[in-house]
Amino acid sequence: MRRKMDQKKRTAAYLQVTRKCNNRCIFCSNPQFEQESSLDDLKKEVLKFNSEGITEILLSGGEPTISENLSSLIRFIKENRLNVRMISNGVELSNKSLVKELKGAGLKDINISIHHYKEDIADSMAQKKGHWRKTIKGIENALAAGMTININTTINSQNAKCLYEFISFLIRRFPEVKHYVFNNLDPGNADGVNKSRAGEHPEIIARLVDFELGLAKAARLLKQNNKTFRIERVPLCYMRGFEEFSTETRKIVKNETYTCAFLRPDKGYDVRTVPPNIRRVKSECCSQCRLNSICAGLQKEYAQIHGIDELSPSFDKPENIKKKIV
Repeated sequence: MRRKMDQKKRTAAYLQVTRKCNNRCIFCSNPQFEQESSLDDLKKEVLKFNSEGITEILLSGGEPTISENLSSLIRFIKENRLNVRMISNGVELSNKSLVKELKGAGLKDINISIHHYKEDIADSMAQKKGHWRKTIKGIENALAAGMTININTTINSQNAKCLYEFISFLIRRFPEVKHYVFNNLDPGNADGVNKSRAGEHPEIIARLVDFELGLAKAARLLKQNNKTFRIERVPLCYMRGFEEFSTETRKIVKNETYTCAFLRPDKGYDVRTVPPNIRRVKSECCSQCRLNSICAGLQKEYAQIHGIDELSPSFDKPENIKKKIV
């Protein structure tokens, strides 16, 4: 079902290629199951997106690199004159032949997820030994092939207090990488069907106060090194001085929505176009905050676990933030 929204729909959409995955990340909000879409069904979704004015498709999963349809799908997207990006854990990209195959199909941009600079902790979070080394090799291979790599990092209790050290490591190891995305852990079930693995392990959900200082230091470091970045699911009262980098705030200011095609257990897709403040809550103090109108608030499931007492009003001028965004 495609629901019409009053807000402007963003011209990029997420398309799940498969729900299978080669990791079992403890913080996953969209856990895998044995379901993979056929190439014909994937092509139908691409054509629907194209007819609706979508100009860029972000391929996700599960883990898209384990799908046998991936290269053919990329070629089809490019044949329809759409831009294509992929979100991956990078493990399979440790195989140079796969990187060459994907680039030959037309893929140039990949968001690779990596969540710690220490191998043992990263492997523990992925619940898969050897994950970290293969991801590092995958980033190296993709960069060597001339691809543009962005880094995705999920903020959780295992990396909350070392975000600055983590970003320092990545800047030194991969100076070619220009863009970073911090995703504060989503404790909910993103697809609305399968229970979040993070919800089953609340100990992995970091409190805002645990990463506030580290996130600010990491943001300053990225700015000092001329890197761009975005931060998701973090209220603006925990982003003081760099509020314009909030993904949700940028969408609120630009009047944009998210479009996602979720692959369901019973086959077929559930396509949703949703606002950036979906499943969010605010506290009483938020009514006193001058940034209230451009802040998405706190993830509902986070509030159920940790409460809402961490929130506090900001008295900065929203006009200054809007100017930086537009």
